Amino acid sequence: MKRHRLTTLIGIAFMMGLVAIASCKKSPESIGNNLISGDDYIGVYHTDTAEILCHSYFDSVATSNPTSGLLGAMLDPVFGGTEAGFYTQFRPSVAGQSFGSNPVVDSLVLQLYLIGYYGDTTTIQTANVYELVDTLSYEASYYGHSTVATDVIDCANGYQFCPCPNTKMHIIGTDTVSQSIIRIPLSQELGNKLISLDTTAYSRPDLFKQYFKGLYVTCAPVGQGGAISSISLTSNTYTLLQLYYHNAATPNKAMRYNYYITSSDTYFNHFDHDYTLGSPDFVNQLLDEQEGLGQSTLYLQTMGGVRAKVLFPNVSHWADSLEGCRMIINEAKLILPASDLVDSVYKAPTNFLLVGFSSDSTTYLLPDYLEGSAFFDGTYNSSNKSVTFRISEYLQSIIMKKQDNLGLSLGINGAAYNASRYVINGPQAPSAEKMRLEVTYSIVNE
Repeated sequence: MKRHRLTTLIGIAFMMGLVAIASCKKSPESIGNNLISGDDYIGVYHTDTAEILCHSYFDSVATSNPTSGLLGAMLDPVFGGTEAGFYTQFRPSVAGQSFGSNPVVDSLVLQLYLIGYYGDTTTIQTANVYELVDTLSYEASYYGHSTVATDVIDCANGYQFCPCPNTKMHIIGTDTVSQSIIRIPLSQELGNKLISLDTTAYSRPDLFKQYFKGLYVTCAPVGQGGAISSISLTSNTYTLLQLYYHNAATPNKAMRYNYYITSSDTYFNHFDHDYTLGSPDFVNQLLDEQEGLGQSTLYLQTMGGVRAKVLFPNVSHWADSLEGCRMIINEAKLILPASDLVDSVYKAPTNFLLVGFSSDSTTYLLPDYLEGSAFFDGTYNSSNKSVTFRISEYLQSIIMKKQDNLGLSLGINGAAYNASRYVINGPQAPSAEKMRLEVTYSIVNE
C-alpha cells in the first residue's frame, strides 16, 4: 500500500509541478544545499550527490545455538587473522547404555558435517579439541568473545586436515557417508573416560552432562590463506562423537556408540581476531580510529567482526526552506559497490543488514524493511557487483522530523554463523563506482 501511495504521488507531483512552484514561497533549488539547478522547475527531481558520512567499527554478536557452527583459521590480507571454533555439549544416543563387563576402547572420533566454507580450503588446518571443565547453561547468553574454562590437554593432539568441502563420499570401516565431513581422532584417555562412566550417567542427558561437560573445538592460526568451514552441528546422521570399542572377551566383534548434539543442548561459536595483521588502511581506520578513512573504503566482516555506520547529515534539513509545500520521497536507494578487494577467494556475501540507530545506541528495523525483502533488497548483485537498499520511507520520516537522524548500522546477514566479509568503495573512493544515495523526490502543496 505504501509503495502504491508513493508511485501515485510521482504522477500527482508531475502534474502539480507548476502549481507547486507558483504557490511555494521558496524555489525547490534551496533543498539539500543546491541539489537542483535553478532551471529545473518540473515536479519531480533527482539527486545522487547527497552527503554521506561513514566509517567501520568493531561489532559484538550473540552466538548461542547458532544455525551452524564455524571451524577453521584464515589469514586475510585485509582483515588479518581469524580463528573460529565452537563450544558444545553432547548427549548419549541411547539411554541406560552399558558397554559390558570389560570394554576396551579402539578409538574416539569427532565427525563434523561440512555444509559450507569461506576462503582457501587447500590450506592445511590444525585442530585443537579441549574438554570443558565448566558447565554450559542453556539460559545463558553467549557471544563471539565468550569463553568457558577447559582442560589444558589437546584431545586432538594437533590433528591436521584439509576441509575438502567438495568430497561427497567417504568410506569409514563398513560405513558409507555420502556427505562432506571432517573426522578428528581424539585421545584414548577421553574415550576411556566415556566408556568407564557409571550407567547412571547414561540414564538421562542432564546427568550425562554433569560427568562429561562437553568440548571446545577450534583450529590453530595459519601462516597464510586458510578457510572457515560451516558445520551442521545438530545433523545427527553426520555430526556426532563416535566411540569405537570391543569387549575383551570378543575382540573381533567391533562395536560403536554415538553421542549427539541436539537443539536442546547448549552450543555457541567463538571467534578470535588478530586485526593487527590486516592491511594498513584497515588497521588505521579500525585500530587507530581514523574514521575519516571510511569515506574512501568501508569494511564489513561477520563472526563478531566489523560493521559500518552510515549517516546522511543534511537530509533532515532538506525541506526546511519550503513554506506551504511538502517534499515527497518517491524513491531512495543506498548503493554499495564492491571494492576490488572482493574476489573469487574472498567472495561477496549474499545478504546484508541495514538498521537504524536509536538515541540509546540500540538499533531498530527500518520502515522500508517491513515492506518485505523484494522492496527493501539488501542482496548482492553479481552482475553490477553492488548491493542496494531502498530506504525511501526512512528518509521521509527524517525529513518530516518523525525520526531522529542518528544514522544507520550496516552489516552482513548471519554474523553469528556465517563466515564472510565485504569491502565497499566509500563515497569519496578514487574509483568510478562509489557509495551513493540516489533520491527521486517531488515538491507538492500542503
